[in-house]
Amino acid sequence: MNEAQRTWVARRTAELVAGLTADAPPLGVATVRGFGGAMLLDCGVDAPGSWEAGRRIAVLAHGGMMDARLGVTELCGIVLPELIGDSWSPAESAYGLQVSLPLSEVDPAIRISGPIREPIGAVDRPPAWTGGGANPWGTAVVEAPRLPEADVVRAIAERARLSTSDLTLVVVPQASPAGVAQIAGRLNESVLFTWSESLHLNAARVLGILGSVPLCPAGRAGEVVVTEDDMIHYAGRATVLVDASPADDLDGIAEGLTFESSPARGRLFSTLLAEAGGVFEAIPGIADLNKVAQITLVDRATGRVAAAGRLDERILAEGLAAQGVRGAAGACAPSAERERGRRRRT
Repeated sequence: MNEAQRTWVARRTAELVAGLTADAPPLGVATVRGFGGAMLLDCGVDAPGSWEAGRRIAVLAHGGMMDARLGVTELCGIVLPELIGDSWSPAESAYGLQVSLPLSEVDPAIRISGPIREPIGAVDRPPAWTGGGANPWGTAVVEAPRLPEADVVRAIAERARLSTSDLTLVVVPQASPAGVAQIAGRLNESVLFTWSESLHLNAARVLGILGSVPLCPAGRAGEVVVTEDDMIHYAGRATVLVDASPADDLDGIAEGLTFESSPARGRLFSTLLAEAGGVFEAIPGIADLNKVAQITLVDRATGRVAAAGRLDERILAEGLAAQGVRGAAGACAPSAERERGRRRRT
């Protein structure tokens, strides 16, 4: 980030944390004082959390450089919540702050993201904060099934080179209402991760990403078959504004960004993660894993458009039925077939 972006993100992050704290009771969020004076926001461990809390956390993870809203959509014959995210400056927000890091020195299943990525990545020293309230550069989204204890808090502070009292840790279990909404905000990150890590293209050429994805039903870890990652892979959609060169094969790029091009296509994320011992980075072919179902690329200068991919409701329906979602299996004929059925009825 440049200095102007850093100043903006610091101010906006402080506002977002203040809003989440002020609205904690109706959002199902609890504030807890943790080890060394760290502020913990429980968004689904002991507190119930909510989709709205998760929506706000998704924005927070982007340092405020994303607009997100909730809606409803139909998938496999059932109505589900949906998150729509519009990422600004995605190279800095979606690919910079939002990408999560495993806290490997304590537990690689614990992942951190958000504004704290800026001091962690700083070459010399963490950016300063002279405003009031919570230090925005100590603000981290922590994906974990339990509230951080001393070893976790200390490890995060050491990574950011901050004191523990500078930390605001927003704790979100993945299998919770807030967790699935927050992970849905990664759809735009998935586009940019693949653009950079799999296709080896310059992230700065992506000017904006507008994506949407259904939220999977939340449940206790170990009881969920379909995860939010699966929703991104098989039902996530995005339109991407790019700076293309005349030599770019936009059709090929679009195809490479979709999950149809992944060797993992046809498999569910919970299976892949279990085979990797629960360590995301250990999944084979990880550079080709973070992909969306359907994508459209739009060249800013020429208006050229390339589209690729498709939604795959059937595998999601089978997974949802396996975890007891009634009406999911068998209600999921291919989209074209369902459309022909609609036309016959009319």
